Amino acid sequence: METNDFTKLRKVYELVKDFMPTHPYHGHEHAKDVFYAANRLSKIEGVSREERLILQTAALLHDIVFFKGANDNEEKSAEFATPYLRQYSYSQCQINRVNELILATKLPTNPKNLLENIICDADLDILGRKDFFEKNNEYRKELGAENDLTWCSTQLRFLRNHKYYTCSAQELRGEGLKNNTRRIEKMLRGA
Repeated sequence: METNDFTKLRKVYELVKDFMPTHPYHGHEHAKDVFYAANRLSKIEGVSREERLILQTAALLHDIVFFKGANDNEEKSAEFATPYLRQYSYSQCQINRVNELILATKLPTNPKNLLENIICDADLDILGRKDFFEKNNEYRKELGAENDLTWCSTQLRFLRNHKYYTCSAQELRGEGLKNNTRRIEKMLRGA
């Protein structure tokens, strides 16, 4: 990564650290999780240095504005990020691409190209990880939901309907997604 790109990302990282909400799940740690997952997937998928900068920037900023229950968090995050990206010397083309990637994370996802596939996979990387239940509990608390059969059933439906878009995410997280799905099924059978 060139020094200029590193400087840009460092400024974005500091912005996220300063402005990211302090929710139990959608906070600074989630932004870092998505950043690292996007970086890992982009390397495996053979993404160029320029595209990786765009992807990493969007990964850090995709939830910088997050209000529980709001349907426009992604739009607000892109809107919030734009003037800062200009200030940090991102070109208008780069800003547009970052915003497109942020918007691609809106659920239900419908990615249209490799970078959108990667950011969608990175945003939901947790579904196939061993710390899924810990992070899912943080998300439940953030929403103010009860830890009951309704919550578990909703999460089970989400996991069953989820698919990773990139071959690399399928390879890295597919088995974990199946395992986490089976664990919730078992919990519901035992309830």
